[in-house]
Amino acid sequence: MANPHGISRRAPETAPTPAEVESLYAAASAPPPLNEPPSTAALFARLYAVNVSRPDTIVLAAHEGTELIGFVYGYPWAWSEDDPWAQQLRQRLGEGHRELDGSHAVPLLAVHPRAWGRGLGAALLSRIVEEAPGRLWLQTTDADTPALRLYLRQGWRRVGVGPDAPNGRPGAVFVR
Repeated sequence: MANPHGISRRAPETAPTPAEVESLYAAASAPPPLNEPPSTAALFARLYAVNVSRPDTIVLAAHEGTELIGFVYGYPWAWSEDDPWAQQLRQRLGEGHRELDGSHAVPLLAVHPRAWGRGLGAALLSRIVEEAPGRLWLQTTDADTPALRLYLRQGWRRVGVGPDAPNGRPGAVFVR
């Protein structure tokens, strides 16, 4: 299969560092319509740092030279009884929470603004769908963003709302 974007699957020892992921997400989420503060990028980088070393985590990255310009990762989802975020997700989804059972969570997809409009986000999303077995889910802001439009174009289906997104509104939860 052709790979015009240079996307590669990375093992934990060659995966982007949390600092690289934080820098990429900060650049991707600062402009409108997200307008997110750097603290949101730091939060996503900490979550990634916890999961990157798992042997079942799928990490896909694209670089220009040595700079990370596109990134997505996912891992098998399991409900945690001691995780308040997961419990809020389950409660807000109601019966829809069953759609996440046996799935892969996709916590982050980011493309550097310099690479916007080239199809890199679509290529990363398509590739993780190919790489992850079975159903996937993600949460995103409910605002009209390029990411939301991409998920809808690629056939992701909204199942409800989850915990609050960085903008303080409940995030939209999608499955594919």
